[in-house]
Amino acid sequence: MERHESSLLAEDGTRIVYDLWQPAGEVRGVLVLCHGFGEHARRYDHVADRLGELGLVVYAPDHRGHGRSGGKRVHLREWSDFLDDLSRLFEVVSREHPGADRFLLGHSMGGELALTYALDHQADLKALALSGPAVDVTSGTPRIVVEVGKLLGRFLPGVPVQTLDSAAISRDAAVVAAYEADPLVHHGKVPAGIARGLVVAAEQLPKRLPSLTIPILLQHGREDALASVRGTEMIAAAVGSSDVTVKIYDGLYHEVFNEPEQQMVLDDLIDWLRPRVGS
Repeated sequence: MERHESSLLAEDGTRIVYDLWQPAGEVRGVLVLCHGFGEHARRYDHVADRLGELGLVVYAPDHRGHGRSGGKRVHLREWSDFLDDLSRLFEVVSREHPGADRFLLGHSMGGELALTYALDHQADLKALALSGPAVDVTSGTPRIVVEVGKLLGRFLPGVPVQTLDSAAISRDAAVVAAYEADPLVHHGKVPAGIARGLVVAAEQLPKRLPSLTIPILLQHGREDALASVRGTEMIAAAVGSSDVTVKIYDGLYHEVFNEPEQQMVLDDLIDWLRPRVGS
């Protein structure tokens, strides 16, 4: 895969940087990849390489406030800002690859982003794949605390509210060390604005998921301490699609693409996509 870096301007003028991976042979479709909270698209180079085996062009943005993109670090006022940025990228995809089949893949926060985008644009997508989607983020939290947090996120979105344990991303110590040393990764707390966005979007899912009818793959580590596997189980039970594949990996942590078993996990993704690409 040959990688290029490019950028676009969001509706409010924020510069969104994205990577474009081009396969060596025939282009058989386009996949947009959404990364998780605090990280950036270059952490998915190895995923893009595998997707190239299928002839997929891969577009992967650094979300606003993340990585190389503009905006205050990990700052978000409304979830719709993420969705609007993603729509802008799909406009680029439409210009550069008109008529190509489109696939969407999202991890963690990017998994919820991909899911909510798909609910509004599934007619334009061939299939959806989610890795550890962060849709169960309030289990065990008293309702009053959730509601207060949502108010805080609305009026003071930059206030830090939650610490994430980097050791929970992978059982591979080298992956954790690289993550902790990466200057493009946000190493502080989750701010209230993003926390509110995740909660509000998740609250709408039970009533919206029955309308999702495109093929969907759900991959999740059973021991994920950052995004509960219950969220994936809820999605699988609620979606209206008749083509749902669920892969729950016993013993794996949050970043299943970065676990010691990553090749097995990526094989599952590629094997699931293969019959859907170019069909």
